[in-house]
Amino acid sequence: MNKLFLGLLVLTLLACPLSAARKALVIGNSDYSNSPLRNPVNDARAMDKTLRDLGFQVTVGYDVKNYREMLRLIQDFGAGLKEGSVGLFYYAGHGVQYNGVNYLIPTQADIRRDQDIELEGVSLNRVLAEMEYAQNDLNIIILDACRNNPYASRLRSPMRGLAATTAKNIPGLLIAYATAPDDVAEDGTGSNGIYTEELLKNIKTPGLSLSQILMKTREGVISRTGGDQIPWDSSSLTKDFYFASATGNVPATLLPEEAQVQTVSNYGSIIVSSSQDADVYLDGNPKGKVSPAADLKISNVTVGNHSLEARSSDKSESKSLYVGKNQENVAHFAWTPDNMVYVEGGSFMMGSNDGDDEEKPVHKVTVSSFWIGKYEVTQAEYSQYMGPIYSWSSELGLGDNYPAYNVSWYAILKYCNLRSLAEGFNPCYTISGSTNPANWGTVPTSSNPTWDAVICNWEANGYRMPTEAEWEFAARGGVKSKGYKYSGSNNLGSVAWYDGNSNDKTHEVGTKAANELGIYDMSGNIGEWCWDWFDLSNYTKNLSLDPQGADAGSWRVLRIGSWFSEEFFCRVAFRFFSFPGGTSSSGFRVARAK
Repeated sequence: MNKLFLGLLVLTLLACPLSAARKALVIGNSDYSNSPLRNPVNDARAMDKTLRDLGFQVTVGYDVKNYREMLRLIQDFGAGLKEGSVGLFYYAGHGVQYNGVNYLIPTQADIRRDQDIELEGVSLNRVLAEMEYAQNDLNIIILDACRNNPYASRLRSPMRGLAATTAKNIPGLLIAYATAPDDVAEDGTGSNGIYTEELLKNIKTPGLSLSQILMKTREGVISRTGGDQIPWDSSSLTKDFYFASATGNVPATLLPEEAQVQTVSNYGSIIVSSSQDADVYLDGNPKGKVSPAADLKISNVTVGNHSLEARSSDKSESKSLYVGKNQENVAHFAWTPDNMVYVEGGSFMMGSNDGDDEEKPVHKVTVSSFWIGKYEVTQAEYSQYMGPIYSWSSELGLGDNYPAYNVSWYAILKYCNLRSLAEGFNPCYTISGSTNPANWGTVPTSSNPTWDAVICNWEANGYRMPTEAEWEFAARGGVKSKGYKYSGSNNLGSVAWYDGNSNDKTHEVGTKAANELGIYDMSGNIGEWCWDWFDLSNYTKNLSLDPQGADAGSWRVLRIGSWFSEEFFCRVAFRFFSFPGGTSSSGFRVARAK
């Protein structure tokens, strides 16, 4: 008995604790129109049940149709990972490699050419980025996705299986594949794939460490396939992990609170988040308060349809949602800010091969969701916090609804923080250790090292400039883009005031047609500052996830389509620059974090 106790104690000390919060995202895609698969949804359902029985809080996605749906699942999963927790991502379905990167394929992906893989598939690097950002104790990625490439006949250079993505750059990560790199796995003839069936059998076995589970799974798959399929993994783990304790179950006292409820009742829970302070009501009954800094959890919600309402001091927003059995449902109240447009995150090809050298090479960029101004900041809005600019004139456009022009990049920093403070938001910019512009001194009119060293808090909910990538993504129409040359049309005159129709002056904002997202004037009226330092070679650096520009420089990015610009300069891909202390006849529009 003493030896048994000592052995269990050693396991407990060496392993990640069973009591650590366990979160999982499980996706199974079977219903592909061109190449359906027998097992992935069944595999995902079996994995879901097993993980729940072992104390995981599981989010599931079955037959996820498109890039946006899959990315949203991954983003929400990443947001739920906390320091000290265990994260597990399981995917079964079609997966392909392209240029050494692995892509998970939604069921309705329209892939006709090699480059479509980047636009229609979700890069495994996105999952890795979420896990790396969370900095939690342990992350596990399981990929039963190494089937034959269903698009091989359409592609110029199809590759077998998945590439060898390794765990070398993220501590505490394990990536497990159903078969070796560049090889394919069998879908199986039963209700489950061979790899997942073997894996689940071993995960359920009490007292097996993660490394032992993978070894036994490998042995089982090799035996059943006659050596044709050899599971493979890459690990940077420094300690082992146990799905099930040596006693044969996970003690109830070690389960997360919500997991205890899920195993014995017919309820779910709701995690409510909000971009501003609000009171939350479920089916008309008060449930508590939520704020940008503190989510609200509503437990023991009966399975079925419910109405959820958030009430702030001056408005309210409502949602309808279905609460599933044993599901942790997420509801976010974004609170549409006045004169702002919500830009749903996604990926796009940034740059142009038809423009100047600084627009090349065209490269894939993924942008997280954010808010951006529907209009350029007007003279009335700017004057409220900064006072009018003496050079505004009737010859160039003067009035409350005209855009604020002749604004320097430095001045925008001050405007954004003043407006954020006035409206009760957390300011984004810090200069010399302070977010209060009263401590910054006079806005410089020439290059200033102190102001150049400004720090942006990207998590703050206040106003800021968009990054260059955010700006171009929004100008192109975001996930609703129709691929226009200009923002909203291939006919510049319908969406922009430029040198061909402006009569050499600005015009009131929003008097031309909007783009696909309902945003106005992104190809004309005035040029617009972005956050980034300008770097001629920046596009060659393959900064693909929420890029924020170069680390330093002499100029800031300016997207210059304006009332005096020729058509070439009004394209959504055109890049320009100016000194941050100069005005360059330009203005700006604000952005905010999701």
